[in-house]
Amino acid sequence: MLSKLRSAKRLFVDLPRMLRLAYCLMFDARVPGYMKLAFGGGLALIALPIVELPESLPVIGELDVLALSLLATRAFIAACPRHVVAEQAELITQRRSRFDDDVRNGERIALMIYRRLRPEEREVVS
Repeated sequence: MLSKLRSAKRLFVDLPRMLRLAYCLMFDARVPGYMKLAFGGGLALIALPIVELPESLPVIGELDVLALSLLATRAFIAACPRHVVAEQAELITQRRSRFDDDVRNGERIALMIYRRLRPEEREVVS
């Protein structure tokens, strides 16, 4: 039972955190381009249905993409320079990372679009 909880934690807590770190590392100029290309290519292979596992296999059919994404992300982070990973992790903790900036910019754009597209509130005159 405890091992199942650890596995669930890895998928639902560690994977989003590692993907956030990998996102920041992808935009960091100190990470070599070939590492970024290999990671992007690995994620593309995972996402594209080139090799499909049979859906009749329980659990494996649904979780293969998550597990392979976790593996690819861990390998990418492990291959990046340690000082860059540590710096980006610290920026994420402080909410000053590239990821956080992009999320804030996306929220601002979404609000701007919403304000332009929402119907104007009309006053009801009695």
